[in-house]
Amino acid sequence: MIFIDPQAIRRRLPAGWDNEISLLTKILSSKSIEDRSTYIGSCREKTWSHPKMLEALKEIVGNKCWYSEVPLEGADANVDHFRPKGRVKEVDEDFKPTGVELDGYWWLAFDWRNFRLSSMHSNQRRVDTSTEGGKADFFPVIGSRAPENTDYVACVENILPLDPCSFSDVSLLWFDANGAPSCSNWHRNATPEDVRRVKTTIWLYHLDKQEIQKRRREHMEKIRSDLDHANADYRLWKSIPNNVVSKASFDRTLASIRSQLAEDSEFSSAKRCAVRLSSADFEWVLEYNLFA
Repeated sequence: MIFIDPQAIRRRLPAGWDNEISLLTKILSSKSIEDRSTYIGSCREKTWSHPKMLEALKEIVGNKCWYSEVPLEGADANVDHFRPKGRVKEVDEDFKPTGVELDGYWWLAFDWRNFRLSSMHSNQRRVDTSTEGGKADFFPVIGSRAPENTDYVACVENILPLDPCSFSDVSLLWFDANGAPSCSNWHRNATPEDVRRVKTTIWLYHLDKQEIQKRRREHMEKIRSDLDHANADYRLWKSIPNNVVSKASFDRTLASIRSQLAEDSEFSSAKRCAVRLSSADFEWVLEYNLFA
């Protein structure tokens, strides 16, 4: 998961977007409960699937899923409604459906603040060999949900899924050396609530899908190999006076590492975890500020 600044979305909205959406939402509010879903679907191409909206979302950190950070190719791109626009299925603490279904956040169906760029495997329910995930109609919260017609910024809920548009939420997610997601203890003590939120996020967005975890691990192994290479060059550079060859090689490898950590890079948050772990072994990692 990578942090997405909501203002970066706002800055990319087409001219007149808010006025058009305000009108569509006003019409939606006048519809009967029976007609809402049909009307929302009829506005898809004017709102979350509008080419300009898709372009705006993809420009922020590139064409990748904001949840899993896998690249999006062709029809794989989904625009997820963070708060579901349709029904919401309740689950218990073990993520088992309770059978309770509620009306979703239909009034936020066209609100760009509720849009998240997603892959199909994070947005649609799938079963893996030993895992399952994909958001579908699930959106667990603790306690009550926001009342109908509450403005997006006024939706004060104790939500369990981590939100890529929340910097503090994104910092809770960690990846170990095998690419497995977990709750971060990096320079912090995780609380039971933190752990519960991360577990919910892993389940909801299928971050432990075996194929994805394997690819994530491969990317982390690549950057660890580059770090080892850079460290060898660094030690040669520092041990031999005027060793410009090793210095140049060190600089090239650092440039490659920095590129791999860029926000638009595949699995960048996992690779940043690998670099943070390496700072205990390589004193120069913090000195050269690889995350800048």
